[in-house]
Amino acid sequence: MIFVLVGTLLVAFLIYVCCFGGSSTGVIGRMHRALTSCGCFGRCLGKICGKRCAAACEYVDDVCCWRPNPLLQLFYLSLMGGGFILYYMHCLPHIPNTRLSAWHRLSSYAAMLGGFVIFFLASFCDPGTVTSANLHRFSTVHFDNVIYKPKMCTTCMLPRPARSKHCVICNKCVARFDHHCPWLNSCVGERNYRLFLLFLIYHSVLCFYSFFIHVQITMSLAIDTYQLHDAYYLDAAGRRQSVSALQAFQYLFMRHNIVVAIGIFCLVLAFALFGFWAYHMYLISRGTTTNETFKWQDLRAEFKRAQPAGERGASVRVPVNTYNKGFLRNLSEVLYPLSLRPTAGFADARRHGGAMIHFPATASSVECDGGAEDEPEHIDAAHAQPESAHPHQE
Repeated sequence: MIFVLVGTLLVAFLIYVCCFGGSSTGVIGRMHRALTSCGCFGRCLGKICGKRCAAACEYVDDVCCWRPNPLLQLFYLSLMGGGFILYYMHCLPHIPNTRLSAWHRLSSYAAMLGGFVIFFLASFCDPGTVTSANLHRFSTVHFDNVIYKPKMCTTCMLPRPARSKHCVICNKCVARFDHHCPWLNSCVGERNYRLFLLFLIYHSVLCFYSFFIHVQITMSLAIDTYQLHDAYYLDAAGRRQSVSALQAFQYLFMRHNIVVAIGIFCLVLAFALFGFWAYHMYLISRGTTTNETFKWQDLRAEFKRAQPAGERGASVRVPVNTYNKGFLRNLSEVLYPLSLRPTAGFADARRHGGAMIHFPATASSVECDGGAEDEPEHIDAAHAQPESAHPHQE
């Protein structure tokens, strides 16, 4: 039984690391990159199985990791659908009981339906794709000239608004780019970030609710059905010994292993999803995104390298994040994106320090960028000026 519990927790932890660890910059992030690095896996496979196998692995890497594909969307649907089938077969027959009323039968269906609806909304909602027709709507965000400066995307052939990024998987520029989510097979950007947060918190609450249901069913089985609180056994000396809580749990696990295992699995996923949601709420409170956290890390590293030799080890002061406007205002921009608000077109963009009123005619107007790779640009720590003017301002 201990091995089953440890195995369940280990599988849940690995799923969390593989699926949600990409945004982490600590140990979880390093584990995620080690477990999901197709290139590293391909090199190891090539040494073991030969070049042909390595070439096949590279093809799978390209299809699965660098092209839009619904693999994890299908996995989500199978995970949710399979879990509900197990719930229908093994848990629903125990409702109602002395601890759960009959309405929980209906609420289970409603909760699952809500999860699917939110999943499809988050998957197919436009993340904030930048086009020539809507460029003015995404250009009301100023360039700070620290981690963002006027740049031309030569793949989309458009000026890239501040806080946007060209996604190499979706092959499009996305406003207020956070990350590419394989679970949604879509980027998470300005216009679907709120749905992504709703997806996380809803499924976290759904897993907590599922855990509550399974606990109540288990308690009903233990107390009302098997009356384990009155159970006893005879020890070696023939004396009565009350059944301990661990022994009662072991008995229930042997008789109803699916009910108990799903409950534990839901609890682990609930905390994992809530932690990921809380992390994104923290990013909102700091006025940054997952993509920008890496840019700020690169900036700090650049400042450290630019420090005089005698000051190495001292704390590094980086420019203030001018996109941080306070938690409430940051949250309001997530819930009601700037691009959906009324605008006066490029006049607003020019007033706020965003893209200029006309597209740049030459590459000298703005820094060009190939789009296919969006590596952080080299930042001169000695000349970083968050409030300096840029070519798009008049």
